[in-house]
Amino acid sequence: MTDTPEGPVSAGELVLSLRGISKHFGAVSALTDIDLDVHAGEVVALVGDNGAGKSTLVKILAGVHQPSSGTITFRGKPVTMPDPSAALTLGIATVFQDLALCENLDVVANIFLGNELNPLQLDEVAMEIRAWTLLNELSARIPSVREAVASLSGGQRQTVAIARSLLLEPKLILLDEPTAALGVAQTAEVLNLIDRVRDRGLAVVMISHNMEDVRAVADRIVVLRLGRNNGVFDPDASNQELVSAITGASNNAVSRRAERRRAEREQIGRGQTQEQRP
Repeated sequence: MTDTPEGPVSAGELVLSLRGISKHFGAVSALTDIDLDVHAGEVVALVGDNGAGKSTLVKILAGVHQPSSGTITFRGKPVTMPDPSAALTLGIATVFQDLALCENLDVVANIFLGNELNPLQLDEVAMEIRAWTLLNELSARIPSVREAVASLSGGQRQTVAIARSLLLEPKLILLDEPTAALGVAQTAEVLNLIDRVRDRGLAVVMISHNMEDVRAVADRIVVLRLGRNNGVFDPDASNQELVSAITGASNNAVSRRAERRRAEREQIGRGQTQEQRP
């Protein structure tokens, strides 16, 4: 792994740059010539159908997989990440969809899991203070840092996982489907949390299938299709443009399908109105 600059990132700094990243599993090509830039203080949403290559790309950035070809530049220097610990040391933290929390442990223990202060004789007081500080900076709604994770809501668990990712002061955070399976209130809580992470000046890459969530927090939307780049969009891009890029359908085809669905809804509505007449 190549050394990178120490200290905090500057506003707008190019934190991550990928050029020509490809990944092959035997004869199967999962990624082909992927380019991606992520700056400090921005959220980049990575979207695409199942099999588009999103998870493979995140696992490469997390040090789980090694690219077959291409270059990864982190804070201006080429780097390699042979394993997840190398990615963490570099300044890349990942919150996977399963969160990897221990439900029988409390919030403090989960935040410091694997990074305990003075492991031979735990400094419980210092760990509790640091945990509260992290959660307060995120305006987290956690009743107590001594609460067992098993008793927390889905949104609160996501909060604990994100707080844990911030413990080692990373420069880039990868979020894999952070709002999956959450209710409306919990989703809003997590989206606000992502906003606050960006406000700390960190670079964020978020995988999501929910376009409403993507529009709510993303500064840019990067579409992958069949393992390749298939467009970069602003959050205010039309649904038609995004669906076209994600599915590969032409804008005209997307428009025709939308028109058919609209006509079907109108027909159903007319039928219901007629049934209600005396």
